[in-house]
Amino acid sequence: MVQLKRILVGVDGSENSLRAVRYAATLAKGFQAEVTLAHVVPPSDYALTSGKATYMEKDAKLGGERLRASEELLKKEKVPFNSVVEFGVPSEQLLILSKDHDAVVVGTRGLSPFKEALIGSTSHRLVQLGKVPVTIVP
Repeated sequence: MVQLKRILVGVDGSENSLRAVRYAATLAKGFQAEVTLAHVVPPSDYALTSGKATYMEKDAKLGGERLRASEELLKKEKVPFNSVVEFGVPSEQLLILSKDHDAVVVGTRGLSPFKEALIGSTSHRLVQLGKVPVTIVP
């Protein structure tokens, strides 16, 4: 029998990620699981080219703002949760966080064909490289 005690949800503040949170809330209620909301602040283009982290304090504040709607939804649904803000490449940070979870839930996000071919989408990388089940919510 499948046991889900900890569910990781990637949150970027979009409507797609909010749908993923709603889905995760339903799973969490059914399994009496805890949800971890994770927002990953990607490096700026400047940080990618120079190797320097920029605006860390501002990005942490922005990360918290992007989590707010998801936190409110889980409070309303009475689902236990915690929130984290990480810095780095979203797929890499979510893969690291997923090691302490039983499942990952993410939303789809519209990427241009060029960008997806160049770097791959976060959800695609999670499915390909993850060690736990990944649900992608359209």
